[in-house]
Amino acid sequence: MEQKRDFPVPVAAAPAYLIAVLAAVSGVGALFVLVLVGYLLVAMRRISEEAAAGAVFVIFPALGLGLLASAVGMAFLARAEFRLLRTPPVFTAEGVRLRVFARRGYDVFVPWDRVTRLRIAEKGARPYLLVDVADTEDLTHGDPGRAERLRRTAERFEGAAVAYALRGALIGTRDLGAVVDRLSGGTVALDH
Repeated sequence: MEQKRDFPVPVAAAPAYLIAVLAAVSGVGALFVLVLVGYLLVAMRRISEEAAAGAVFVIFPALGLGLLASAVGMAFLARAEFRLLRTPPVFTAEGVRLRVFARRGYDVFVPWDRVTRLRIAEKGARPYLLVDVADTEDLTHGDPGRAERLRRTAERFEGAAVAYALRGALIGTRDLGAVVDRLSGGTVALDH
């Protein structure tokens, strides 16, 4: 029986949807609070001159703007999680297919003989799949912006040119290592 040749790293969808729902709830809360503040400004103009009312006109707008900022931050986090869902790293018998620079789809393919090291590393609260690549200049196609991005990634992730956050990965490190070993023909091992 022939085994499947392409192996996309399975990633859980729950973190992306949870963050998106929290962003929506925070955004609705911000909208509600800001509308309430507008109503209070119009309806309570007479009371606004009292000392106690000053707190209402400071605290509620600050709360509304804080919720709005929180919603925006969570929306950006959800966007990154949905990108991982759409384009997780894919291991093939020929190498690793990755989304590094493109907004959509895969834009980089690294043959196994150019992968110098493949590892799982804890960085902060989440694990990362780190791919060290020989001759990273070939990945940039002469684009200085791309070269700078790879350089910054390598500085942040101990020399790895490409880093994928694996929050919600639905496969254990040992099983992923077995897949890498099988598909690479034993030429690349997954370190952890």
